[in-house]
Amino acid sequence: RDVANVLRALATMGEKADRGLLEAMQRRATATAGELVPKDVAILLWALATMGERADRRLLESMQRRTSATAGEYTPKHALMVLWALAVMGDEFDASFDVLLNRMAARVLELRDQATEVEKCQLHQWILSCELGLASGASLPTGVARVKQEMGEACLQAFSRQATHESQLLRDDVAAALRSTGLEVEIEEEYRDARSGYS
Repeated sequence: RDVANVLRALATMGEKADRGLLEAMQRRATATAGELVPKDVAILLWALATMGERADRRLLESMQRRTSATAGEYTPKHALMVLWALAVMGDEFDASFDVLLNRMAARVLELRDQATEVEKCQLHQWILSCELGLASGASLPTGVARVKQEMGEACLQAFSRQATHESQLLRDDVAAALRSTGLEVEIEEEYRDARSGYS
């Protein structure tokens, strides 16, 4: 738990950890993986990804084993943190990576009815980032494909609602500011890409 909290603090402050410190923390997290609760695993992987670091193979394998033992305890928030971290770190890993990704994707699907609008938006962006990160001709990992198939449309709709609302607020604020200077402003219709939800 202490390792996760220290790494989260460094990541939140935008600090880059010293290589020796980072390696020592990963060794400690690997050694104590059996004590970690889902929140700790999520924070640990999120912090590494946020700092632009990759989990070493031993840490990833220990997190995969721990996740297997505690998969049913993950909240949507913590499962999403793990999925996001894996998307950021994910192009170099083997079977442990796939097992971890598939376990967290399955957990998200189990909790789909509890997912908030914000979490659905995050899932939509996660699916898009996984699709964009594919090599030419490659297919989505099984877990990503299942989430996309079973929740993709609901996540896209949640994202589109949020993005439309936020862009309308921004557009209206800018138009009001311009009008206050005496300019005549005509608001154009916004184009939104149907697949990505971005305008």
